[in-house]
Amino acid sequence: MRRIGISVFLLVVFSVSAFSFVIQPFGLFGNVALVRHDLTALIKVVPFVEFELGQNILTLNNINALLNEEQVDINENAFADALANGFRLSAPVSLGTYVDLKFGALRFVPYVRIDGNIALNLPKTFAELLVGDTLIDNAYNDTKEGFLNASIMANGGIGLMLGDFYVAGNAFVPVLFTDKSQTTMTVSYTSSSTPAYAELNASGKVRAYSRVSLNDIRTGNIDGLIDELSHFEDYGLSLEIGYGNDNFGIAVRNIVITPARAWYAFEVTGDGKVTYTAQETDITFEATYSISEPTVARLSTPVTVTPPIQITAYIKNDGFIIWGVMGSYWLDGNWSVKGYAGLNIGIARAYYMLGYNQINYSHTIGVGMNLFLLNADLKLTATTNSLIPSSNSTPGIGFALTMSGGL
Repeated sequence: MRRIGISVFLLVVFSVSAFSFVIQPFGLFGNVALVRHDLTALIKVVPFVEFELGQNILTLNNINALLNEEQVDINENAFADALANGFRLSAPVSLGTYVDLKFGALRFVPYVRIDGNIALNLPKTFAELLVGDTLIDNAYNDTKEGFLNASIMANGGIGLMLGDFYVAGNAFVPVLFTDKSQTTMTVSYTSSSTPAYAELNASGKVRAYSRVSLNDIRTGNIDGLIDELSHFEDYGLSLEIGYGNDNFGIAVRNIVITPARAWYAFEVTGDGKVTYTAQETDITFEATYSISEPTVARLSTPVTVTPPIQITAYIKNDGFIIWGVMGSYWLDGNWSVKGYAGLNIGIARAYYMLGYNQINYSHTIGVGMNLFLLNADLKLTATTNSLIPSSNSTPGIGFALTMSGGL
């Protein structure tokens, strides 16, 4: 009996000291093969959350002014990056829980998660019209489709891992999925020299679909959500396949077999107007905007929803000095890469991570603690549109937390 107790104790200590989750198996760079690094002997339960916001619209000074004075400075310095690249924003998210069940060389990994991305992309022409040189006796009109791209899915499934290979069956429903053809932004510009006058108008509409009523989510109607989600015939089915060892891995996610069906439409509209007038030395600049209340309606005929295929890969090295590079690409055009390096002394680790995507750089400080049966990894992120932040940089935030408990 004493030998058994000692063996269990050593197994727990070994598992704890080797725990490593810098790359989350079900996160934004997910690969189920990475569950091998929790060194599960029998079972472990692992909740996780990842979120990151990057944007090039508001500088830090304008964010402070908006919070304190409810107004922002509209000039070339404040919108320097938007003038070069257009207005852009990205908010990837992933949260959920998985269970790692080990039976010898075979692992069963059931999971539930919500993940996806919300991205804004407006041409730089819009920024040029807003803060660029005033065009006299000129007119402009243009419409951009799909300026806002949202693909947030709720997923549930089970992964089967044998050796370095795995396959996962997945059921999914859309939480928020935009209709690109019905999500539009229209901008018009007119001006005259006599009198000196310029006017910029913008109007936008966002239309998205969901399997559940967003009113139920907003009001916390749990019974309504459960009733909607009990219609399993509306679930989509997909596969995820991948390979991963201690140093390299690659996975393909969202291989759709059957698309999901969405029964609810969500729509919001907005408009804004900027005017410039001048009479001798008297110059007037005004800006107004309005946003409608969201409308939610049940559709008479559901729409089918298919999330974009995602490809992830990693290269890494564990030990006293840890380092790695990981990347993720979605077939709708979103992508992200990150690299990290740090130190691991067994019961604790610390590392720095640098990331880059089509919008911003990210600087992350990560720490991990291994407290016997409970393990945790925490990342705190600051994003900016420039590698080295400055007074005109546009900041964002992010965080990630993974916890693990069990043997």
